Amino acid sequence: MKSIGGVKVRRIKRSDAPGLERFYAALSKDSRRSRFFDMGPGLSHRQSIAFCAPDHDHREGFVAVANVATRASGTILGHLCLEPAGVHTAEVAIAVADAVQHHGIGRRLMEAGMEWALAEGFTTLTATTYTGNAPIHRLLSGLGLPVHAHCVGAGTDDITLDLRPGHG
Repeated sequence: MKSIGGVKVRRIKRSDAPGLERFYAALSKDSRRSRFFDMGPGLSHRQSIAFCAPDHDHREGFVAVANVATRASGTILGHLCLEPAGVHTAEVAIAVADAVQHHGIGRRLMEAGMEWALAEGFTTLTATTYTGNAPIHRLLSGLGLPVHAHCVGAGTDDITLDLRPGHG
């Protein structure tokens, strides 16, 4: 994957597990809550290993990493994972480090995830989010594809993103 603005987006790999644990531990409580709905101080080692071991055929993950010649090079700045949720549907979840939110990292992660999903035969992405999570709503609706959100109760929305507009 290419690097833009000192940030590289690439597929996740097993060796990312310790960095992914540090990434989630460093997120604010609100950011972890938005990503996981209810979470303690970060990922367990077991959860981190699971996120870093997708099969690359049905499950995939991407990370955005600092790609500059500093001590922070290789630091995970964002994480996206995709899990099957039906024959042609994958569920997507994303988190971006608090300090670099609203700088295009989430969009770049989503673009990598959408490219992979289409190549693997997925035509729809879904996400479950808090109704008031405006950043994820803006991110998904800003991708230029048909997006449908509906309230599923308890303050949550299911969002559906059609990866192949005009093919429905």
